[in-house]
Amino acid sequence: MGMMSVTLKKKISLTNDVFELHYRLPKRVEMKPWQFFTFILPGIWWRAYSALEIRDDILILIIKRWEVSDGGRWWSVALCDAEIGDEFKLVGPAGHFVLQENNQNKLFLWTGTGLVPLYNMILEWLAKNTWEKYQLVFWVRNMSDMFYLEQFEELKQAYPNTFYYHLVVSRSEWEWMIKKWYVTDFLSSKVVSEYFEYYICWAPAMIEWCQNKLLELWVDNDRIYFEKYS
Repeated sequence: MGMMSVTLKKKISLTNDVFELHYRLPKRVEMKPWQFFTFILPGIWWRAYSALEIRDDILILIIKRWEVSDGGRWWSVALCDAEIGDEFKLVGPAGHFVLQENNQNKLFLWTGTGLVPLYNMILEWLAKNTWEKYQLVFWVRNMSDMFYLEQFEELKQAYPNTFYYHLVVSRSEWEWMIKKWYVTDFLSSKVVSEYFEYYICWAPAMIEWCQNKLLELWVDNDRIYFEKYS
């Protein structure tokens, strides 16, 4: 896991503050679906981001631009505001947030860019033509915060008996169209009866929130897996 220099080659806006960033690697790097890379930024700041994928020699990340004035971190602004051709130092891949190798139904909970490691895990296992049921639950405040819906729909069409997704919106610009939900509203005895393992990628407080709800529903703690980010 040595240090390397990467160059920003492409920037795609997924929402008003979430970006898909493509970096050219100096060489081909092998990566497992759940792993992350760590940027080394000015001032000796280290910041880790899960990788969406490596395509040939291109590393693809999804990063939320979070203003410092809104409680965010300056490095997210620096990375999302970078110009094409800008170079960065990073190390990786690393990480041990692993999908369990079994044929049990699995439920995945996340918000925003917490999608990345979970999405990668699911893609890997769907490609193996397994028969267990996978469902993604994507929570955001507003519909305008959603992204990758086209990709979810393509997976649903390709794997109609194994892949499902559910969108949860707690606030809505279109209140007359969409019922407002929280993830804990989705988690119920019926859901728990259909799934055996639970994977969560969220901020620490939200992970605790989901864990407590699952424990209330008699889900064993050793069937709950999570990756914290902040």
